[in-house]
Amino acid sequence: MFLKSYIPSRYNTFFAVLALLLWIFTSFKYLLVFLLCYVAVYVLLRREVNYYRDEPAIQNDGIFAPCNGKITNINYGTSHSFFGDNLTEIQILLPWWREMGIFMPQSLEVKDLRIFPGKSFLRFKNLTTNHKKDVQHKSLGILFQFSQLEIGMEFVKCPLGLWPEIVVMPGDRGSKKVNIGFFPLGGTVLLYIPSGFEVLSGLNENIDSKKTLVAIRHEEKIVID
Repeated sequence: MFLKSYIPSRYNTFFAVLALLLWIFTSFKYLLVFLLCYVAVYVLLRREVNYYRDEPAIQNDGIFAPCNGKITNINYGTSHSFFGDNLTEIQILLPWWREMGIFMPQSLEVKDLRIFPGKSFLRFKNLTTNHKKDVQHKSLGILFQFSQLEIGMEFVKCPLGLWPEIVVMPGDRGSKKVNIGFFPLGGTVLLYIPSGFEVLSGLNENIDSKKTLVAIRHEEKIVID
């Protein structure tokens, strides 16, 4: 299957026209360099096809990984000016070499979006936000409605990355694991869940948006056939 990418189609058209012009004017050296750079960017912004099926053993109150990456910190009893109080914060490092898609952690409705000004944060550092309400870093926050509860996701911009590209707006609904955008060149992703959820993933664990269940409600059970 042909490799898909998050590069918008209009840019693909522009690159194709530019490559054609370089070929017409016999600038083969520049054409080769251009093609190599384009292939590198295309692979870097690759888009994995997220084939999945619902596992009958997992109930609908589980929270799946919203992206590919590594859990670098878990804070309990966190407060946030946008998402609320008494939350569990899961900090995820999304490196530039992983697939950069952003996915619904559960079947949710988008309640609100907000951009926070501030300074960019280097993703390889530990972002300490426990018990702090004020947002001090440059980020984009998404608030979701979930079974009369709220779940938050915050995308903290890295100096070596770009702003996330989101294709949903307040009022939109989506099923779990559906792609809703991507985080170009990666950054830090913060997942905020209510305190009534038990975190199943541990520190320094690599998570996969296609299969990792990061948290589940305390009263929910995983039934093994």
